[in-house]
Amino acid sequence: MKKCPYQILYEDENVLSVYKERNVFSVATEDIKTRYQNLFSYLKSYAKRKGENIYLVHRLDYETSGVMVFAKNQETQRYLKDCFENRSVIRLYEAVVKENVKEDYHILFSQMIKENASYHVKEDEKGKEAITEIYYGNKIQIGTALRIQIHTGRKNQIRLALHSLSLTLIGDKRYAKDTAKRMYLNSYALIFPKSDLLKESRFITPCLWLIDPMFDYNN
Repeated sequence: MKKCPYQILYEDENVLSVYKERNVFSVATEDIKTRYQNLFSYLKSYAKRKGENIYLVHRLDYETSGVMVFAKNQETQRYLKDCFENRSVIRLYEAVVKENVKEDYHILFSQMIKENASYHVKEDEKGKEAITEIYYGNKIQIGTALRIQIHTGRKNQIRLALHSLSLTLIGDKRYAKDTAKRMYLNSYALIFPKSDLLKESRFITPCLWLIDPMFDYNN
C-alpha cells in the first residue's frame, strides 16, 4: 500500500493542519500527472468523504517537508490568507548546511528575486523583496542545523538565500548542486495571531534536526 503523503496535525470546524511529506506537490502543476497527485487534491477527497469543503491558503515547495494549514470555509480562508499577506503569521523552518557555521551566526537577509519563464527563481532587481532571517541552531554529524524565519513567502526563498550567502543546503540540487537523497529543509511551525475563528493558532511539529527550536511567541 502506498504511504499517505501527509499526517493530520490538527482539525476543527474551521481549519485543517497537516504535515506534508517531502517530494509531494502542494497543488497541481502544469504537468498533467500532478492533477490528482498533489496534497490539495488528497485533502479535498478527505473532506468530501466527511461532507466538508477544503480551501487552499498557502503552498510549500515540492522538495520541502513541513506544516501546512488549510481552511474549511471561505471566511477562515480569507483570514488566514490575510495573515500571510500582511506578514502577521510567523513561519519557522529548519535547514542543514554543509558548512561549519559559527555559533553566533545571525543574519537578516533581504534580496530581490524573480521567477523567470522557465520557473527558475533568481536574484533580479526588478523582482519582489524576499526577507529571510537565519540563526545558528546546532551541529549535527553532516553539517550545521539552522533556524530560519521567513518574513515573506517567495518561491524557493530560503534555498536562494542560503545559496546567495555561500551556504550549501544539503540535498538542494537546483541551487547548491548537492546530490543528497533528500533536501534538508523542513517547516516546523506556523503561528497565527489569535482570532475567534481559530480555536488553535499555533501549528507546530517536532523538529527533525534542531535540538532547540527556540521560539517564544506569545500571540
